[in-house]
Amino acid sequence: MKRTNIASSALLALVGTCVTAATGIAGPYPAFTDVANQVQPSQVKAWASTVVDYSPAPGVDAAYADPTVALGANGSGIVSLGDLDAGQIDTGVQPGSITLQFALPIVDKAGPDLAVFENAAEYFTAPYIFGELAYVEVSSNGTDFARFPSVSLNIEPDDNGELDTDEIAVPFGRNFAGVDTTNIHNLAGVHPAGIGTPFDLAELITQPEVVSGAVDLSAIQFVRLVDIPGNGAFLDSLGNPILDTWLTTGSGGLDLDAVGALNVPEPASMVLALAGIATLAWCRRRS
Repeated sequence: MKRTNIASSALLALVGTCVTAATGIAGPYPAFTDVANQVQPSQVKAWASTVVDYSPAPGVDAAYADPTVALGANGSGIVSLGDLDAGQIDTGVQPGSITLQFALPIVDKAGPDLAVFENAAEYFTAPYIFGELAYVEVSSNGTDFARFPSVSLNIEPDDNGELDTDEIAVPFGRNFAGVDTTNIHNLAGVHPAGIGTPFDLAELITQPEVVSGAVDLSAIQFVRLVDIPGNGAFLDSLGNPILDTWLTTGSGGLDLDAVGALNVPEPASMVLALAGIATLAWCRRRS
């Protein structure tokens, strides 16, 4: 082993030890390593089939700006939503987003109903991960969207030189920060490549769009992901600042691999679902 590799290995071991020391008290949510909190591609019943909209933030490299790679099964590449710096955030530049459509609706059943596949990189020690996060929203008509209520309890590090509970890990700088996945709920981007993050439509039952009937949880056809520039300017459902690996460039922001449906209509109700889709398509053409 070369001397430089020895030094690198020693540094990684030191970082891992420091992170481990800070994770004696885990957050309230499952880590990305928890099998019950993972979705495997083999569990997916249907994949997104159409790109409805792709509106990245400025600066995404052309190699990561093809939204069609997010269609079909995971593993065909990534499309990035882009990141925003502090100046862009302050002047109101909108975060990147992508909206995908399913040929058949996603339905609300027991357990998770859909999964988002990203390519977050594992940090030195679980439950930390290099995470680029995004809000997840769903719609049954392509116009009205309900956002999953999210929680992010990670905080910026203080200046005491130690990684304390709930702090993000920044030994290599803010743009290589590791976030504790046990402090994150209902945000995309917390699982490594090849593993989906689960979302349960039942958690939307009290959202205004669902209560009003504008979003039908038994007929979800559209999924929208909205990137979260992770400097704390964007908030979770409780008003907490959301932190992630920031600022990222090139393939910055959420790197979407695929979106999969875990629950779709049973064969007996398939005819009704198809009829509803045909009616929706006709109405959209008329409008």
